Amino acid sequence: MINHTFESQGRLADAKLAAAGLILTQGGEPTFVPQDTAAPEWNVAALGPEKLLYARRLARELASTLFNGGVVLQSFGKQYPGEPLPRWQLGIYRSRSGKPLWTDLNRLRLDPKPVGGGSADMPREFIRQLAKALRLKDTVLPAFEDFEAKLKQTDSSAAARLLPRFSRSKREFISRPLTQAAARTWRPYFEPAGWVLPLDHDGTRWQTAKWKLAAGADLTLFPGDSPIGLRLPLSRLAGDVLRRGLTVEYKRDELIVFLPPLPSFEAFGDLVRTIEHLAAKMDLPPISLEGYPPPADDDLESIALTSDPGVLEVNLPPADNWPDYERIIRGLYAAAETVGMRGFKYQLSGRKVSTGGGAHIILGGPDLARNPFIQRPTLLSSFVRFLQHHPCLSYAFSGLFTGPSCQAPRVDESAFELPYETEIALRALETMPEPGSATQIDAILRNLLMDWNGNTHRAELSVDKFHNGNAPNGQNGLIEFRAFEMVPDPELLLGANALLRALAACFAEKPFTLPLIDWREALHDRFALPWFLRLDLQAVIAYVNSHGFAFDPTAFDAQLDFRFPVITTFTTGKVRWTLRQALEPWPVMGEHQGTGRVVDATTDRLELLAEGITRRSDLIAGVNGIRLPLVPAGPRAAVAAIRYRLFDNPWGLQPQIQAHSPLHIEIVEKSTGKRVFALDYLNWKQHGEHYDGLPDTDDEARNRVAQRVVTRQPAGRSTAGFREVPGSPHAPFTLDLRRC
Repeated sequence: MINHTFESQGRLADAKLAAAGLILTQGGEPTFVPQDTAAPEWNVAALGPEKLLYARRLARELASTLFNGGVVLQSFGKQYPGEPLPRWQLGIYRSRSGKPLWTDLNRLRLDPKPVGGGSADMPREFIRQLAKALRLKDTVLPAFEDFEAKLKQTDSSAAARLLPRFSRSKREFISRPLTQAAARTWRPYFEPAGWVLPLDHDGTRWQTAKWKLAAGADLTLFPGDSPIGLRLPLSRLAGDVLRRGLTVEYKRDELIVFLPPLPSFEAFGDLVRTIEHLAAKMDLPPISLEGYPPPADDDLESIALTSDPGVLEVNLPPADNWPDYERIIRGLYAAAETVGMRGFKYQLSGRKVSTGGGAHIILGGPDLARNPFIQRPTLLSSFVRFLQHHPCLSYAFSGLFTGPSCQAPRVDESAFELPYETEIALRALETMPEPGSATQIDAILRNLLMDWNGNTHRAELSVDKFHNGNAPNGQNGLIEFRAFEMVPDPELLLGANALLRALAACFAEKPFTLPLIDWREALHDRFALPWFLRLDLQAVIAYVNSHGFAFDPTAFDAQLDFRFPVITTFTTGKVRWTLRQALEPWPVMGEHQGTGRVVDATTDRLELLAEGITRRSDLIAGVNGIRLPLVPAGPRAAVAAIRYRLFDNPWGLQPQIQAHSPLHIEIVEKSTGKRVFALDYLNWKQHGEHYDGLPDTDDEARNRVAQRVVTRQPAGRSTAGFREVPGSPHAPFTLDLRRC
């Protein structure tokens, strides 16, 4: 069901920003997974056999709906330590003017089904016809794999005998008899790996040139598995010659056309239109279009699909108005559903959770000259202050991994002295003349908005891509809100984005300047509980509504129910009790080798909420024989947190403590000692049996949770009563069973 509240509030934010003379762009990084998420590539691995296939399907769907007339190009994205090659990226590029770059998606290799119909001779004929279509002379030349390098890498006596023969004469090597096995191994090195057309554009017409090679020499590629367009020996070319080339190869039953870097989007468009026209004329099987993406241009709109650990990440095009942003989000979710992907997954226990990747929200401007955070430095300082005042924006939209070592720690989670330093920094922004200095803004915030290891990317509010001169893409004027994770449906994602856009409009009208709060232990004691996050969200809604907005106070209840699902509810007289998931930070473990960080998820937290209870109530609650600190949290409400060991882990935090399962939760009349309700909550199946794979449906997932809640007969009067354990004065709401 469409939530028209978010639509109307997003449009109102547009109007308020326009009245302030500001253009705010909005993008993000939603992440999707398929229904079956058992494989490593949908949990921890960045790459895998399925992910590129799903990306191609999703790209085809998006190119036929949201980005009609766009072309799909495979290129390379980020490269991380320990990975031999950069990860692949699929980009969809189209012209805002409406002129199609590509018309028949059947001509692109976007389907996993075998196509057939190809041959080793096809690349040569195609590239020569392409040169002719571009009105260029034939400068096409074959490219060969490095046979000599392959021989040197081969540790065998046969290779040692073959190398001298090759050194004397390649023709002699070919003419001499080879065993059948040797022929299979070595003969492909004497056939072209592909074909190259030296190619560039001078702004008016296409250009080519003959590449001069040493007498009798072949164009020998650098060794590797990358497309040949990335392995051209350009530095070895003689003289001042054109050093860009389009390549064509036939590999793994795919005809791969690799585009060189081009000087303009106009040239890129002309080239891909020519390639499609020629592919249709020659009736070629679907081709895989790869290479360098087009350069930035006002007429260019793009969306990118990238491989990230456990998920397929979608990098949204920035939208400078709410209707465009909403259209993109709804279209993206619809396309993902069509190809069998979704924005959530299930745990074995039945809990429905985020994909495990982010859906970070990115705000910025059309360019640095019109960037609202530079035009109004108080806009950025207001966001820093407001997020620190309202922990609901840190935790209510996050994923399972939170706390000081997570991907989006709050400014006051890394070190208690940071808020003191941050206060000084924010005052500098608030007194900075308008427009502000992007370099100075970055310098002021860079050493404060980071995690406890000094990583500026891992921060709740990251300025890593604002004006960072140390990163190739760091000076884009972007502010990344990283505490927002993926959600199951578009309404939840639109709600979070509408709220941030509304806050930006509020800060444009009047900066938020209240001093930072020293939360200390209350941050995780109080705001680990969904009850207080709900109250805090209502305070945020009241704030934006005081600026003329009209968000419903219950607008984010569905978000809270997803993030903190209800386990069970029950009643005792007039009191309604709710047991639900709460928030538990995952600490990072020490001394781990490798690029990843090992965290400990063996501790969990639950919230027990009593509604309809009064301060004079005779009811008390206990867990595992220990009295729970039910603390009044409203006129007729009391709440407590149960912190406990979820499962054993000899390498986790506090390895000496065994799992607390089941949790025996009891409600007792204090005056009589009578048990009025009792239940057991199990961490796993009652007798430790295995689950048969992940749940397939919401119903199956809910049933798994329900089966772990066992209601017990109260069994009359309690003889022993509850043991009283002194609580922490700094964390009055939490009973930590690990200390008992």
